[in-house]
Amino acid sequence: MQLQDHGLAPARIGIIGGSGTARLLGAQVLDVITPDTPYGPTSGPVTLASVAGRPVAFLARHGAGHSLPPQQINYRANLWALKKLGAEAIISSSAVGGLRPGYAPETFVLTDQLIDRTGGRRDTYFDGVLPTGVRHLPAADPFCGTLRGHLRDALLARGLQFRDAGTVVVINGPRFSTRAESAWYVSGGADIISMTQYPEPVLAAELNMGFANLAYVTDSDTGHDGSAPVTAEAVFDRLTSAQPHIFAVLEAAVGSFADGYRAPQLMDAEAVRIIMEQPVLSPAASR
Repeated sequence: MQLQDHGLAPARIGIIGGSGTARLLGAQVLDVITPDTPYGPTSGPVTLASVAGRPVAFLARHGAGHSLPPQQINYRANLWALKKLGAEAIISSSAVGGLRPGYAPETFVLTDQLIDRTGGRRDTYFDGVLPTGVRHLPAADPFCGTLRGHLRDALLARGLQFRDAGTVVVINGPRFSTRAESAWYVSGGADIISMTQYPEPVLAAELNMGFANLAYVTDSDTGHDGSAPVTAEAVFDRLTSAQPHIFAVLEAAVGSFADGYRAPQLMDAEAVRIIMEQPVLSPAASR
C-alpha cells in the first residue's frame, strides 16, 4: 500500500473524522482506497485528498453512515493504515460532553490529557506476541504540543470560543453516563467526556506519530448546568451547525504544518519497523 503506486506523494498528515465528520468539506479528492492491514479492516475507505495544498489521508472513525459504535472500532487497523500511507502526524476531531463550568456547549477544546475508563479494547501493538513482544510506552503527555499549537492558531484566527487545554475521560459507550458517574469523573479531574479518544493517541505514539485532537463540546453530559441530559439527537444537531468551523480549523492547521515537523519518537524505531512490516490479512481472512 504505497502512494507512489497511485502517482501520489506520501500523505504526511492523517485526519480521523469523528461523529458528524464523515468527509472533508470542500477538499479536492485525489483517490479513495480500501487498505488491508495486519489487524483486519479499517473503519472504512481512506480518502486521499488535497487540503490547503497538502496531501492528507482521511478516515471516518465510525465508518459509513456512523455504523460503528465506539467499542467496535478497529483502532489498531486505522492507525496502522494511516502510518503506512506516510502519516507522521494525526489530527482527529471528536464530539465530547462538557463536565464542568468553562466547558460549555459550542466550545472547542484542545485536549492535553486523558483518563482511560474503557475496557476490552485492543489498545497496543505490543501485546506479547512475537515478533514484536512487549514494549512499554512513555505516555505522560499523550497529545503533541506542536500540533495543538497549529490548532490553537487556527481557532484564534477565526475568533472561535475554545479552551486551550482539557482532560478527557474516555468511556466505552455506546450509552451515556449516569449522574453519579459524571460527578465521579469530575472529582477525578476530568473536564470533558468522550467515547473515542482512547486508544488513538497511544497507538499513534507506539508508531512514532504525533497526535492532536480537536474536540467540540456538544452537550453538558448529565446536565450539571441545568440543561437536559445528553441525547444522540442533540449531539448531531449541534455537530451539523459546527461542521464548517471544524473543517476550517482542520484546513488551517494542515496549511500551517511545517515541512520540518518531527513527531516525538517515543518508541524504538526497530520495534516500529517490525510492526509496519507485519503481513497484511486478506479481506477474506479479515472477515
